Amino acid sequence: MSLKFVYYFVLVLLFAGFAVCVIPMPTHQIGYDALSETEKELYNDAYETENSPFYDAESNGQVISEIGNVVNLDWFDVVDNFFTKYTLVARVIDVETKKSYYVKRVGGYNHADVQPIDAENTAIMKSLYDGVWSWTRRAVWVEINGTYVAASINGMPHGYTLIEGNNMDGHTCIHFLNSKTHGTKRVDEAHQNAVATAYDRRDELYQFLLNN
Repeated sequence: MSLKFVYYFVLVLLFAGFAVCVIPMPTHQIGYDALSETEKELYNDAYETENSPFYDAESNGQVISEIGNVVNLDWFDVVDNFFTKYTLVARVIDVETKKSYYVKRVGGYNHADVQPIDAENTAIMKSLYDGVWSWTRRAVWVEINGTYVAASINGMPHGYTLIEGNNMDGHTCIHFLNSKTHGTKRVDEAHQNAVATAYDRRDELYQFLLNN
C-alpha cells in the first residue's frame, strides 16, 4: 500500500468525522420525526396508556379496561386518586335498568360524594328509585375517563351541596371496592355486595354499549 493512498484515506476519514460533528441533522428524518401522523398518534396513545393509572404491567402491555370491560378497582389504592373532584364528569350506568346519568365528585375521602350535573340527570337518578329517594344500594358501573369501574350507589341526598340548580338538596354516595363510610369508617357490606354484583354482571355492559 503506497504512502499516498494512506494519506488520502486518512483525509477521507477526517472529513467524514468533521461532517458528522458539524451537521446537526441528517438529510433524512429518523425516529419519531419519521413517523406519519397516524403513527405518531399511536405512539402517543401507547405512552399515555403505559402511564395511565389503569395500566396493568402484568398483562403484557394491555389496558386493564378496554371498551365495554368492567374492572373492580380498590378505592384507596386507585379510584380515589383518579376520580378527581369538581371538574371531571363521570357517567353512572345502573346495572339493573341500564339507565345512565352524569355526576361530578364534590368531595369524600372514604368514598366518593357526588351530585348529578343538572336537574335532568337528577331526574334520571331519582327514577331508579321510582321517584322516591332511598338509602337502598344499587349496583352500577361508573365510567371514569373511559374506564368502567364496578360500584354501588345509594339514593338519599344528604349533607352539603356544591352544585346548585340540579333539584337535589345535598349529595349522594358512590362506593367502590373496599371503600368505607364516612361516619362509622367501616366497609359497608351492602355496598360491597352491590359492587360485586356490578362486577359479576360485567358482560352485560358490552351489549348495552353496542346498542347505545
